[in-house]
Amino acid sequence: MLPAEEITSSINGNDVLKLMASTDLKAAELSEAASEILSEQSRSPKSAVDETSSLLMIENGNMAKEKWKSDCVNIRSNGRTEQIKREHAEHRLSILSIVYNPTAHPTSYLDTLVNMLKGNVGCGILAMGDAFKNGGLFLSPVLTFIIGIICVYNQHVLVQCSKSVKQKLKLQHNPQFAETVELSFQTGPQRFQSYSVFFRNSVNSFIVITQLGFCCVYILFVSKSIQQMLSWYNIELDVHVSILISMVPIMISSLIRSLKFIARLSAIANVCMLVGLVVILYYCTIDLPPLSSRSAIAHWTTIPLYFGTSIFSFEGISLVLPLEQEMKKPKQFSTAFGVLNVGMVIVTSLIVLTGFMGYWRFGDSVRGSLTLNLPEEFLLSKVVISSMMFGIICTYTLQFYVPVEILWPKVEQRFGPFRSPLLWDTGLRVVLVLITFIAADVIPHLSLFISMMGAVASTFLALIFPPLCHMAVTSADDGGNGYGSFNWRLAMNCVTLVLGALGFVTGTYASVYEIFGAFQKVAVTGAVTNTTGNNYTAPGVH
Repeated sequence: MLPAEEITSSINGNDVLKLMASTDLKAAELSEAASEILSEQSRSPKSAVDETSSLLMIENGNMAKEKWKSDCVNIRSNGRTEQIKREHAEHRLSILSIVYNPTAHPTSYLDTLVNMLKGNVGCGILAMGDAFKNGGLFLSPVLTFIIGIICVYNQHVLVQCSKSVKQKLKLQHNPQFAETVELSFQTGPQRFQSYSVFFRNSVNSFIVITQLGFCCVYILFVSKSIQQMLSWYNIELDVHVSILISMVPIMISSLIRSLKFIARLSAIANVCMLVGLVVILYYCTIDLPPLSSRSAIAHWTTIPLYFGTSIFSFEGISLVLPLEQEMKKPKQFSTAFGVLNVGMVIVTSLIVLTGFMGYWRFGDSVRGSLTLNLPEEFLLSKVVISSMMFGIICTYTLQFYVPVEILWPKVEQRFGPFRSPLLWDTGLRVVLVLITFIAADVIPHLSLFISMMGAVASTFLALIFPPLCHMAVTSADDGGNGYGSFNWRLAMNCVTLVLGALGFVTGTYASVYEIFGAFQKVAVTGAVTNTTGNNYTAPGVH
């Protein structure tokens, strides 16, 4: 048996598997040897790449990852050296957490196109009527197409960065969103490398925030729909009570763990959503008022609210890499007439059509979801609202699956090992569902919640992280010469970052300001109601 000290002096990516095959070296000793590698302070960029490749080969060689986890957990911070060692170990553990899962059933061009449409058609598109009210009937389509072009560019950038780091590190798997961001910074210029773990954690954090934000929007949609349908039977229900009622089916659906069963529910949900959207668009064509009765360009103070809702409706960037990697012919995804371009043209057209028709038909009375504008006398109103409620509940289950998958390993690492993992998993799900319900109950304003979530979380995922990734990869590959003629890609990255930062600041401020205004209005109304009941007129209120 070879001692660990002799291994650490000459180990490299090509020799690891040979050592594992030719000796009876125990996993614990190999882990000890690799831990000594992590403690080295100075490495050249080439050695860092070789080391990452060797770690990936160890993972594919069935090395005990539990030992690596225990190494990370047991490291204690005793000065700067131990802190650096812990940070290096955390980064290597994130690399080891990547598992190659080849697609069992590759999808065709048409299948992938349908899946892309599924991932981008949801509550966001139903809120575009309210978004066009905040942007103007003629200004909003122009801005929406511009935002759509920028989003498509960033999705292409994300695909390109994923392929670049895969080729550079000679990976056997396709890195996903967070891994792509991390490896782009890790293999980029020296000034970027120290931020790799931070940006990986940031991407995962914003994905969790975005997905849970979607879930909050779905709760509000279901509760508002319950209110609307009961009002048709002369039953006036408080919004907080309707949110409490909606908790029952949503809580039950959130406990579903089988991804296969969730996929079947998602298929049913997509049919319900598609049928409902078609019927809503049909109703919007009835008794249209003159175009001149609508504001062509809204006041500049409401445009940030438009931006938040609009960027929220382009909610499918986290699906781009999985969709591309599941195709039979991945090259068909990002070509000129590939799935990405064709799919996003259709999605953007649907978003513009829904927003334009919704605002044109209902004007300033347009609600946070177009379903709320359907009247009782419309023959298909109850069918549409019921089917879309069911579709949204099923979609909640699918969106909820993502944050659970991200957070569960963290919980297991922090509090595990568990005697009853199922019990802890159920507890995590219940806690996350309660968090989404509390957030929805605190801000029971659907349109404002959508705008805030778009400005805060969706902006970072769609507009901030992809150009940063591209700048890190391009600078490392060829000294920045991959930006195209006249550095147009660099200019596009800078424009995207400025737009994202501006949208984040103004959109968040406008959303929070409007939310506080809505709460203040409710408080004043409640005070007037109470004082009127006591035959007293509040000062300054008439």
